[in-house]
Amino acid sequence: MELVFDDQAVADLEGIFNWIAQESPVAAKKVMDRLLGSIEQLTMFPFMGHVGRVPGAYEWVVPRLPYVVVYQVDELHRRVVIAAIFHGSQDRDE
Repeated sequence: MELVFDDQAVADLEGIFNWIAQESPVAAKKVMDRLLGSIEQLTMFPFMGHVGRVPGAYEWVVPRLPYVVVYQVDELHRRVVIAAIFHGSQDRDE
């Protein structure tokens, strides 16, 4: 399956990188590498997440990182669409 990032997910990744890079650019790169490498697994195992809060969406907690990936599986077009990425402690009821 193809991996596609919505604009919100790209903005989320940039925000995560910039937040961590304030303290350590090296750590920010390591987190991004681990996060993106883990997200890549969704192309092989698109249903490894659990049903999300939004109808039709899945959520996957990234192993060994405090981030949750919200995504949809488009079986017709054989792609996984990453909608958002957020820190697990973030208030999502806003």
